[in-house]
Amino acid sequence: MNIRSKLRTLPLLVPVAAAGLLTVPLASLAVLPVAPWAPGVRSITLTQAIPTIISEEADAGAAAGASTFFKSNLKKGGQAFGTLSGRITTHDIVDDDANFEVRVRQLIFELPGGQVIAMGTSTYPTGPDFVPLEVGASATIAITGGTGEYFGANGELVTTRKADGTYKQVLRLSQD
Repeated sequence: MNIRSKLRTLPLLVPVAAAGLLTVPLASLAVLPVAPWAPGVRSITLTQAIPTIISEEADAGAAAGASTFFKSNLKKGGQAFGTLSGRITTHDIVDDDANFEVRVRQLIFELPGGQVIAMGTSTYPTGPDFVPLEVGASATIAITGGTGEYFGANGELVTTRKADGTYKQVLRLSQD
């Protein structure tokens, strides 16, 4: 191919090359995470069944470091909506009131579309065995992340114990 025929094909190559340059950035957009909901706050209210204690160390709740593991089914609007598993560890005894202690809660909500992770400290009554929240009492901890549909989520979780032993879990999710 001589120089003259190369110059004639150049106008054809420029648009093809430019199209190739555009496809790379456009294709890379396909792998960027997409927010499953608009920025703002989204609330999910769940009912947690009475927890099944999976493991409870001797004298759980009686000393710093004692842990309790549990698992529960979740419902939303009366329909099954995933599971909740967690670890609650005694962190500190409240000095000004010997009847309460601070516990670290690490919770994993396995929901349709992904997981939501929450953790933080809450104050609980003390007792010889694991003592749940008092009836009607609420505890708030941070939502620290999520997967799948809940990717990038943060916010707060408000847990309230009901008289029948179940819990109301309100996930207030925020996504930037």
